[in-house]
Amino acid sequence: MTRLENFAPGPLPVINAVCEEVGLVEVIDEIVDWDETQAEISPGSLTAGLVMNFLTEGEPMYRLSDFFENKDPQNLFGDDITTEDLYDQRFGWALDKIADAEPRNVLNSVIANAVTTEGVDIGVVHADTTSKSVHGEYEQDGQQDDLNIAKGYSRDGDRQLKQFNIGLGVNSRGIPVTGDIFDGNGADTTWNKELISEIRQCLPTDESIVYVADSKAVTGENLARASRQNLPLISRLPGNYAAVDELIDRAWEDDNWEDIGSVAAREDAVSHDIQSYTQTISGQQLRCVVVKPSTIDGRSEKRIDKELDTTEEDLEDAVEELSTRVFACERDAKQELKTWLNDHQEECFEVEAEVVETEQKKSRDKPGRPPKDWEPYETVYKIAASVQRDAAAITTYKQRESCYVLVTSIEDAEEWPPKRVLKEYKQQITVEQSFPVVKDPKRVGAVYLKDHQRLEALGYVLIMALLVYSVIERRARLALMDADEPMELSGGPSTYRPTGRRVLQRFENMLVSRVDGKRVLPENVEVPRRVLELLDLSVEVYGVDEAQ
Repeated sequence: MTRLENFAPGPLPVINAVCEEVGLVEVIDEIVDWDETQAEISPGSLTAGLVMNFLTEGEPMYRLSDFFENKDPQNLFGDDITTEDLYDQRFGWALDKIADAEPRNVLNSVIANAVTTEGVDIGVVHADTTSKSVHGEYEQDGQQDDLNIAKGYSRDGDRQLKQFNIGLGVNSRGIPVTGDIFDGNGADTTWNKELISEIRQCLPTDESIVYVADSKAVTGENLARASRQNLPLISRLPGNYAAVDELIDRAWEDDNWEDIGSVAAREDAVSHDIQSYTQTISGQQLRCVVVKPSTIDGRSEKRIDKELDTTEEDLEDAVEELSTRVFACERDAKQELKTWLNDHQEECFEVEAEVVETEQKKSRDKPGRPPKDWEPYETVYKIAASVQRDAAAITTYKQRESCYVLVTSIEDAEEWPPKRVLKEYKQQITVEQSFPVVKDPKRVGAVYLKDHQRLEALGYVLIMALLVYSVIERRARLALMDADEPMELSGGPSTYRPTGRRVLQRFENMLVSRVDGKRVLPENVEVPRRVLELLDLSVEVYGVDEAQ
C-alpha cells in the first residue's frame, strides 16, 4: 500500500539552505562546546531553526513544535527528526551553548564567514541602535556581566515593558557586518563610543572603512577616539553644538549655495543645496557641509506650523491688551507703541499699528449734578494694531529651519567631495530599514524567555536572522541587475529590487509530497524556479531530485 504524506514547508528550505551556505550552521557547530554523540540535532541546525521561525511566522519558543508541524522537519533537520523532537528546551539548549561561547564572538565569526563566502564589500559601516521589548520581571541577580533587562527609551513607544537594546552596523547594501546586544537602559552615545574603539577588531576586513552614524555619535570623546583609531567618520552635528547655528547663519549670509540635485535614485527625491566649511569641533578640525533641502520634512513642518500658531495667538493676545490702553497725550502713545513693537518683533509676522485720536466720556470723582461748564467728553489716544503672517518670511524661515550640518573627518575632499559625504549619510536609512526584520511582531513574536543569558543569545540570533535575510535580498538584487526581466512578486507586480520579504513570499505556497519515502512536487504546485535561480538555489533544497 502506497504511503502518502503532504507537507507545506513554504520558504523554510530556502532559508535553511542559505543558513548552511553562508556557514551559520558549520561555524556555530565548530565554535560552541557540544557532544555530537549525545545530540540528535546540532546547535548550529537548531539556530537555523530559530532563524527560519524569525523570518516567517514568528512563533514564541514554547510553540516551536507547532511551528514545524507539517513543515517536513526531516528535510530540514535530518531523516530521524520529528516535530516532537523540536521542543522548546532543545532550542534553549542551543541558546545556552551560544551563551557559553560568548555570543558576540559567535556572531562575529558567523558574519565573517558569510561576508567572505558572499563576497560582501564593507568599505562603509552604517551604525545605529534600536530596542526590543520583552515580557517578564527579569530581576537582576547581581552579576555585572549579565545583560541588564530594564526599562529605557523605547523605540516601540511601549514604556511599560522592559527591553534590551540592539546595536547594528551594516554596509551600504544593508548587510550586517557587526552587531551587539546591550543593556535596556544603555545610551546610544556609550554604545557608539565602545564600537568606535572596537570596530576594527570586530570587522572581517583589514581595509580602510568609514564610520557613519547619527548625531548621537558626535561627542568630544567619540571624535577623539575616532581620531586615535584613524577611523574616518561621517555624522550630523547635533543641535547642542553652537557651531550648528553659526555655520547655518554663515551659509545664509554668504549665500553661495551649490545645487547638487538629488542624491537618491527616486524620481520624487529631494534636491539639495550645499555650502562647505572647515570648523573646529571639540578640538578637531572637521569638514562641515551645510545642507539645505528643497523641501522640509513633514514632521519638522508640523512642528514649525505649531510654533507659528502659538506665536500668532500670543501676538493677538498682546495686541488685544495693547488696544485697551488709553493715553492722555499723543507723544506717550507713540512712545509706548515704539517700545511695544521692539518687544514683540517676530520675523514671520507683520504688525500694522498706529496711534489714533478719539474721544471718551469723562468720569467724575464727585457724585451729583455736574457744573454748567462741564465738558462730558475728553480727547485721548489709543493704539490700533493688527497681526498678519508674512508668507515670504515664513518660507525663508522654513528653509532655514530645514538646514542641517554634516561633519566628517575625511580630509580628502577630492575622493570624498561634499555631495558624496551627503549621499553616504543619506544611506543611513539602510540600517534603519533593517530594524523591522528583528522587531516585526509578525516575524519575531513576543519574547518570553526568563533567563538573561538565553535572552542575550537570542538577541544575537536575531542579528543572524537579519544577516540571512539580507543575503537573500542581496542575491536576488545582484542577479536582477543584469537581468532582462524583473522578478514577479506575489500578487502581480514586478521589480528589479525586491526586498527579502518579497522574495520569501514567492515560496509561501510551496508544497511537497512524500510518496513511500520519496519527495515529489505536486502537479498543482507552481514552483518559483526563476526565484530559486536568482538565489543560486534549486528545488533540491526541498529534498526533491532536480532531474525529476
